[in-house]
Amino acid sequence: MIRILDPTVAAAHAEASLAKRVDDLDGKVLGLLTNSKVNGDVLLALVRDELGRRYRLRDVVTAAKPGASRVADDDLLDTLARSCDVVITAIGD
Repeated sequence: MIRILDPTVAAAHAEASLAKRVDDLDGKVLGLLTNSKVNGDVLLALVRDELGRRYRLRDVVTAAKPGASRVADDDLLDTLARSCDVVITAIGD
């Protein structure tokens, strides 16, 4: 007799909502979070430069995860949430 096992499981249902969007970046603090892969910081620098040309940003806060395969720790995310109006993250390579 052959026994076939199905390793898949149904996805857990979770409620989620989109983050509040800002209408404009003028006077806002922009957060940039890289995943620490090669060129992630380069991409975010380009984003910062372009947004800096388009908007009067009040400040830019940069941060990095400890590594691409690790999640950002709660303290880092809390700091970004408290100090930034908008956060953009990027993956390098």
